[in-house]
Amino acid sequence: MFTSIYVLVAGIPFGYLFRKSRRTVSLTDRLLTFSVWVLLFLLGLGLGADAGIMREIQVIGLQALCVTFFAVLGSLVFALLTAKLFYREALRASDHTVSHKNDEAVAGSKWAAIKSSCIVLCFFLSGIFLGSGEYLPRELSEGVYAEWALYILLFLAGMSVGFDLHAFKIIQELKGTILVMPAATVAGTALGSAAASFLVPSLPVLDAVAVGMGLGYYSLSSTIISQQVSPALGSVALLANIMREVICLVFTPVMIKGFGLLGPIFAGGATSNDSSLPVIAKFCGERYAIIAIFTGVVLTLAVPFLVPFVLYLR
Repeated sequence: MFTSIYVLVAGIPFGYLFRKSRRTVSLTDRLLTFSVWVLLFLLGLGLGADAGIMREIQVIGLQALCVTFFAVLGSLVFALLTAKLFYREALRASDHTVSHKNDEAVAGSKWAAIKSSCIVLCFFLSGIFLGSGEYLPRELSEGVYAEWALYILLFLAGMSVGFDLHAFKIIQELKGTILVMPAATVAGTALGSAAASFLVPSLPVLDAVAVGMGLGYYSLSSTIISQQVSPALGSVALLANIMREVICLVFTPVMIKGFGLLGPIFAGGATSNDSSLPVIAKFCGERYAIIAIFTGVVLTLAVPFLVPFVLYLR
């Protein structure tokens, strides 16, 4: 986590230095988009190359999909409630009553968001296909390249933040309100994950909540669950939290339309200050990137405590 933060912070002075260069700002925006495509492709490649997960993909996939869907939905609902109660400015992206766009423009905007999501999803699915068929060198799926892609992506995200350092005033403006963001994300995720267990009888409520409490931090949460419960549930946690990360990366534009600018931050969970940050910064702006960083750091630090606590209650 700390390496990621260092890389992100390192990009900020470069962004500030070149903040007046329109060419640099435009190029950074394009590179952010391309970096997300590459990262998703490599994530899919690693998932497809894991023979154990692919053999049990139907059972594990169904459980993971249900938990992910309801965990993200719970997070989005709480994002909407939080915005309405504490930060109504975040609703401007989804409030059509104050929009000056005509119906045709609004429809075009929605199509652009869906088109962007579909392109990103294609990169992820193509990675799974190529990884499962071993069409590419196995070294590409071992995580080293994905790690470097993430660092490049974070550096560019730091530059994006550096283009407008006035966004840091958001922490002072929100004061104690910003603490509500990670707390509401945990609450929405927990309730949503619990609801998923009713659709999957083979998955107990607390098991589903434990999986959801990974909050996108798939490497740590899956390891803890594998050690304390079983490798099978650990695989569910791995896949579910990867799905959560991918959903945030793929559907951020759509989430903004339906749930406001806090939606992607809550949906991203612990990845909001990590792999999901560039997408959040791109579509929500640097102001919300600061909220995402704070929320993501708090949730990342909370996962090692939340997952064992839920498992203790089993």
